[in-house]
Amino acid sequence: MARILNFTAGPAHLPESVIQICQQALWDVGNGIGIAEISHRSAFFDDLMTDLEAQFRRVGAVPDSHAVLFLQGGATLQFCTIPATFTRPGGHIDCIHTGYWTRNAMRDADFYTRIHYAYDGAKNGFQHIPDDDEIAYSSAPDYVYYCANNSFLGTEFKRAPRCPYPLIADMSSNIFSRPIDVAAHSLIFASAQKNLGIAGCCVVIVDRAFLDERQSTARPSMFDYKRLVQARSMLNTPPTFALFVMKQMLDWIESHGGLKSMAARNAQKAQIIRDAIDDPADVPQIRKFLDFYLPTTLRLLNAYDRMNAQEYAGENITGSMERIEEMLDTTIAAYKKQLDALFANQAADIQMDIDTMNTMLARE
Repeated sequence: MARILNFTAGPAHLPESVIQICQQALWDVGNGIGIAEISHRSAFFDDLMTDLEAQFRRVGAVPDSHAVLFLQGGATLQFCTIPATFTRPGGHIDCIHTGYWTRNAMRDADFYTRIHYAYDGAKNGFQHIPDDDEIAYSSAPDYVYYCANNSFLGTEFKRAPRCPYPLIADMSSNIFSRPIDVAAHSLIFASAQKNLGIAGCCVVIVDRAFLDERQSTARPSMFDYKRLVQARSMLNTPPTFALFVMKQMLDWIESHGGLKSMAARNAQKAQIIRDAIDDPADVPQIRKFLDFYLPTTLRLLNAYDRMNAQEYAGENITGSMERIEEMLDTTIAAYKKQLDALFANQAADIQMDIDTMNTMLARE
């Protein structure tokens, strides 16, 4: 059976070469034991964790000033762990509110602290990412929170907002799709299932000085960043298979040119849909590379019967998607032409070669 292109919200498809390595590793990682069975206390897994962190730092240009954690609970667990750890009695935080995921994060933060909206995109229907001069920071917030990529609404920060206070970012759906300015952030977190492998692991990158200053007391074990750093993310049994998959994804990213190459690939792929639309200036959210582009691509591919694409409902893309829907009938032919040109330079077998598709279809 031919593989189906996966356009769902949530877990993204993996390169075929990574899947094949993981298939073998489930049976035997080279020492007679499968990766899903191996002890996290074994020499093999200890070496894997050492190599994983070193490679993550290298690929992501993460400086020594920041600790790297590979945790469980998904990105959503960080919605409460962060304010529980880094807010102070009587203090408050600033939020750059750009959509669904900042709303959810602030619902949890509200249990721990007061919230000032330095920018509230709800007032304009979340039509755009704010410029720096649109953001009105309060006086001395404990930190400033933003979501780098708003998958429900199709908007993305192209760089970190300029901010004089500790800056915290949710990068769950676009981490490692391009280079990151890690040093501009006090903390970055991201679930793995978009660009770093499979569900089951959340990466946290935290400034050591920020952590030392703000986490002043011990906390319950799995909410204690300092203990987690000391234990190298292995305070309890880590998600061994998810971490193994992440290591293979980092190998794949590095072998394909690193994050600058990923950014160039995403720009090229996103340009296909831009070129198929008469006046992209009328649709500001078309500028978004990843999550907006994929649902649009799906609707076009549904008419492209050479592809074995499967339709999923996916996320509820509002605003821009409603406007784009009216244009699709006139853009299918142009999009098919662009795809044909790209496929002509690829392998002759058009049937769902996942590595080839990675060079053409943006990952969520």
